[in-house]
Amino acid sequence: MRAIQTFEVSLKAFIVRDGKALFVRESDTGYWELPGGRIDVGEEWAAHTVVLAREIREELGAHFQVALHSEVVTWTRQRPTDNRFLFLVARFGEAAGADEPALSSEHDAYAWHNLDAARALHFPERSGYVGGIEALWRLLPKR
Repeated sequence: MRAIQTFEVSLKAFIVRDGKALFVRESDTGYWELPGGRIDVGEEWAAHTVVLAREIREELGAHFQVALHSEVVTWTRQRPTDNRFLFLVARFGEAAGADEPALSSEHDAYAWHNLDAARALHFPERSGYVGGIEALWRLLPKR
């Protein structure tokens, strides 16, 4: 019998404003990532946009508003703290105001970056983050 890999699912938001995307740095690992997180117990049947909106409120503050779009990009990440595999589903969105994030304790920094600067961030080593970010950038409307 062949072994089947198991994954946790993490919903992420690729939030853009003025041609730059928002990245947050994990407090426990120092890696950069997109805001968002896993589906909680009891949310199994909730719409992914509802779960992602909750994660955004928790991680970036209730005042930070995002207009989520339907376009998504997926990739895989292996979490360094326990080697579990995450399947990431990132949804394109736009910051819906001038407010800046108010980070939760999960993250210790945030930054707005263009694509070139984003490629230089310290993403998790065993992940498809750079390819995922590049694919998300291609979703940006041409202006």
